[in-house]
Amino acid sequence: MKTATRTPRLTLTNETMRAILKPRSVCAFFSLLLLCSCASTRDPAAFAPAVELPATVALNEGAGRGGYLTVTLRLESGEKFVMLVDTGTPITFLPKSLEPKLGKRLGTETFSDFGHKEKVGLYVAPRLFFGNTLLMTGNRVAVGNDMVGILGMDCLRHYCLQLDFQAGKLRFLDPGKANTTDLGKAFPLTGFNYAYIHQSGLFQETSAEVLVDTGHPLDGMLPSRLFQKEVREQHTQPISLAKNGIVTGAAPGIVSFSKCVWAGNTYTNLMIGKGQPTLIGLGFLARHLVTFDFPKRIMYLKQTSVGPLVDEKFAAALNFITDLKKANQIPGWLKTDHGTINFESHSDTETFGFAASKQGDSSVYHYTVARASKDTHWKLQKAWRTDQTGHTIEEYPLP
Repeated sequence: MKTATRTPRLTLTNETMRAILKPRSVCAFFSLLLLCSCASTRDPAAFAPAVELPATVALNEGAGRGGYLTVTLRLESGEKFVMLVDTGTPITFLPKSLEPKLGKRLGTETFSDFGHKEKVGLYVAPRLFFGNTLLMTGNRVAVGNDMVGILGMDCLRHYCLQLDFQAGKLRFLDPGKANTTDLGKAFPLTGFNYAYIHQSGLFQETSAEVLVDTGHPLDGMLPSRLFQKEVREQHTQPISLAKNGIVTGAAPGIVSFSKCVWAGNTYTNLMIGKGQPTLIGLGFLARHLVTFDFPKRIMYLKQTSVGPLVDEKFAAALNFITDLKKANQIPGWLKTDHGTINFESHSDTETFGFAASKQGDSSVYHYTVARASKDTHWKLQKAWRTDQTGHTIEEYPLP
């Protein structure tokens, strides 16, 4: 794209903790049965495998490396839009921008997310295409206030998906022909609207229902009591996420644990959040070849990495902007100023935007950095200051 657009990889300020953990949480509930039946429901038609499969596509940059897994879909009329692939959401949400094209609204329902309530509109599901392939979906879709949509389990449960983070590929497999001998350990999937496994959670000894959540960018989430217990025993502190290529400054409720043994495998440097439910997220899944055979209700995990995957390009851009601050070369922000630098936007693969906040200063300082290619140096392209509403107060001349 030529113009900067907000991406799902959100900032980690106190006000947006809910958003980074997940744009729409598994705590969501819908009182209408047409949206969410109970987890014990077994509707054979709902598990019918898709006959026509989309072609293999490249994973988006940042997927499993601090960012979300996204795909580009289109309507029959040709409009393209970005969707998060989310095994932790029961129904598909379309971007707000598509609402005028969805026909008459069927009604509204209250969506609840970590205490945040939002009215969402309900519509008859339009025909959604992945490339030239018509996707199998549910009968209804929802539209909230998000500009990025969410592809939920009402669609995903018809497919056998393979996430190959090492090769950077998303594959759609024929569940009747998939060779399971080299896919790793098998975990039966339970439930209907979510991808659950009956397994011990990270750092847990007893088995329980654990959500496998591709819509959660961290490695996992633990209940408060277990989270605090592990923090005490491992003598760890809230992490500085700059080390993981997302944001500088401490993030409340997220801790980096040095080591974990899970399902017989060892993992290091795990970013874990505090909250409900117990889950493993996309960061953890990215350490594996992941195969979701939803029609057969099995997930396969084959470990390919002990440590986390890193978005090297984004980390390089973040290091550049923080080095400018240390050298006292960033307009509006002295090296002695304290605060946070957050990821804000990107307009192409070599351009990133950051937003900085100072302690004791209500202004937001914005910086755009870019480079012509991976073989050239990063440069500061633009610097400006806004108020909390986004109104520009000052534009800075570049050095």
